[in-house]
Amino acid sequence: MNYKKSLVFLISFCIVFFGNIIYTLSCGGDEDPYDYYVSFFNPTIKGDGYEPFYYTSLTTFYGDPTPSEETANVADWQGYTGGKVTAKDIRECIYTYSTEQLSIIANGSNLLPDSVKQNTFTQFLLKEKNREAARYLLFAKTCEPAVINADPWSVPERNNVLLGNLYKEGAELYNKTRDKDIRDRYAFQLIRLQHYSKEYAAAAASFDKLFGGKEASTLVYYKALALKAGALLRMKDSVQGAYLFSRVFEKAPSLRIPSFTGLMWANTTARDVYPLCKDNHEKGTVAAVYGLANADFSLTGLREVYAFDPASPAMTILLGRELNKLEQGYLSPYLEQIASNGMVSMRDYAVEERGKMLVQLKALQQVVDSLVDKGKLRDMDLWRISSAYLSYMGKDYAGAKARLDVVKAKDADIRDQWEIINLLVNINQQKTIDSTFESKLLASFKWLDTKTPESTSTDSWWGNTDKPAFFRKTYRNLLFAVLAPRYHQQGDLVKEALIRGRCDSLHNGYGVSGETAIAQITDDMNTAALIRLNDFLRQPVKTPYESYLVRFFPKEINMSERIGISYMRVHDFGHARDWFKKTPASAMAASFQVFREQLQDFGEDTAIRTYNKPINQLQFCERMVQLEEKMKTTPVPPSVYYDYASALFSISYYGKTWFFVKDYRPSTDWYTSADDKDPFTKQYFGCYTAESYYLKAAQASTDREFRARCAFMAARCSQKHTAENNDSDKYLSALIRNRYFPLLATNFADTKFYQQAYGQCSYLRDYVKVTKKK
Repeated sequence: MNYKKSLVFLISFCIVFFGNIIYTLSCGGDEDPYDYYVSFFNPTIKGDGYEPFYYTSLTTFYGDPTPSEETANVADWQGYTGGKVTAKDIRECIYTYSTEQLSIIANGSNLLPDSVKQNTFTQFLLKEKNREAARYLLFAKTCEPAVINADPWSVPERNNVLLGNLYKEGAELYNKTRDKDIRDRYAFQLIRLQHYSKEYAAAAASFDKLFGGKEASTLVYYKALALKAGALLRMKDSVQGAYLFSRVFEKAPSLRIPSFTGLMWANTTARDVYPLCKDNHEKGTVAAVYGLANADFSLTGLREVYAFDPASPAMTILLGRELNKLEQGYLSPYLEQIASNGMVSMRDYAVEERGKMLVQLKALQQVVDSLVDKGKLRDMDLWRISSAYLSYMGKDYAGAKARLDVVKAKDADIRDQWEIINLLVNINQQKTIDSTFESKLLASFKWLDTKTPESTSTDSWWGNTDKPAFFRKTYRNLLFAVLAPRYHQQGDLVKEALIRGRCDSLHNGYGVSGETAIAQITDDMNTAALIRLNDFLRQPVKTPYESYLVRFFPKEINMSERIGISYMRVHDFGHARDWFKKTPASAMAASFQVFREQLQDFGEDTAIRTYNKPINQLQFCERMVQLEEKMKTTPVPPSVYYDYASALFSISYYGKTWFFVKDYRPSTDWYTSADDKDPFTKQYFGCYTAESYYLKAAQASTDREFRARCAFMAARCSQKHTAENNDSDKYLSALIRNRYFPLLATNFADTKFYQQAYGQCSYLRDYVKVTKKK
């Protein structure tokens, strides 16, 4: 959808007809309005012309209607020419030629640039018998500046003198014109000029006089009818205005956004409008418009439209909206929670809310099944598939399968939707994903490949609503939200990583796609799992399914480096060194200050005067192994313990060289007792081992300045695993009462280092102040 163009048009339309208030379905956001929840149901099936009303809660309208107003207008003109002129030439003439060029054409002159002369519509208009059409186009072009607001964000200032003069000129041309089609176009311009002059009663009367009581089928007729509807609203006849807008809504798809907006601005109800409808079909249209305006889950629209007009095309749109709402509120939070391996999803709902939505799901399925049984719907197979999808969402896989089995759809789009739901059901019916089932999955993957052209960047995924975009999102959602968690539950982290790699290769953004393959491999897989993955990648014999997935494994991952990092995380520097020896130097990170003590948290690891030699991960591990060897022979120099402890602190969450063991360090993480359950996070956030080696360094030394430094660094490490507490005062008190502060204040208060630390550490100062009061 051309959002900027549509927004300008919508605002201008509302200012002209109704004032400066715009009815909106929802608020906007930073997320992709077409891809912010896990979805497998394509809202665009059988919905031509209803594109603005597909479900999204993040933008006013989903998209532009088909056809656009410009396309519909060009089609009308092409019909006027008897199909003798191309749509391209008509569009070029109407929408790009200047007033001066149209004036020359209207006067029958040939003094035109060659590019204009060669236009087939220009040649059509230059013929004497078509001169009235040429004069009309010139008049319409002249009217545009007077009725289009240059600044859509402000109330238009109307030049009533100009509008009046244009009306007189238009009336004269209307009376001189014999061509009925052109007279109708002049009639529209005259009504518009009266409307913009705030002569609402005259505009409504002019429509009745100039168009009569017979409904036409042209775009210009419905544009004029919309003007009458807007005039009636201005004259406080909101019910009649709403009814007329409903007629425009049904008959002119290109005008559905403004007619819907006008009907909403009427601020009336469907039951108020029904008495004006000629038959149940018209009532069905009114019910559909009000149903499409409901942003919350509701069955009212479906029930009311069906009661009036079971075959209404809006029924499928209303069904799709309710399905998408349940995907957003019920299915997506569940799948995202599963995809995060049990962690609570930010989009998750309370248990009570989820139970409420399950009731809504079952209620929708009951309505869908009952309407299918009555057999009066359009696209019956799509409704059956939708019911199967509801069964899938409700974990009734047998019920979903039974509903799918009766579908014999031949329509390609409906058949594609069947394939997607059938695949979801098959996966969930499979207790274990084994090699036999993987061969079936491969066939589905290849089918999805035919629907998703190769993409090498994310430039085109945001805000895209075409069919390939839907299938890319569907494929991505299938991989990250369904298959990756299944492999994780089976304990097959290798296949999980491969699935995530295929997901990443789709280049479809990560708005809802969770963890990437790189993130999983780097942050979640332990050493044993990484070695299994490395062995798998190197083995020569693979199944066709495995070979397919390996093609998409992230090429930027160097497995030797990742295995080396995994050993480094648990302080197994010997094995880490062995794997880094297999790693190209270009793939390794480098540090300058990794062996430097760090008196304050964070900061940049950059070269400074005394630490200006880069140390890569291999060199770091070699040095750590050397320090470990020196610790085996007593007496151990205090500096050995101290350097070892400083290096461990440097590669912790708070250290400058954290990037040796992590690819990303969020600013919101901190130690909790849960970190103690994992050997890596215990040291990364808790700094327990670093603390113990600072203590060993202090015990091995007799230098009081050095011992003071060791005690302070041990205090910093101890602070990192202070137990969390919801009471901020108690937590702050625990930080102040650090176990090493009494030692520092009692035994080392006279050292130069203590004075330095006292000046830098507010916790130490607060401790001293608190103890002095006692």
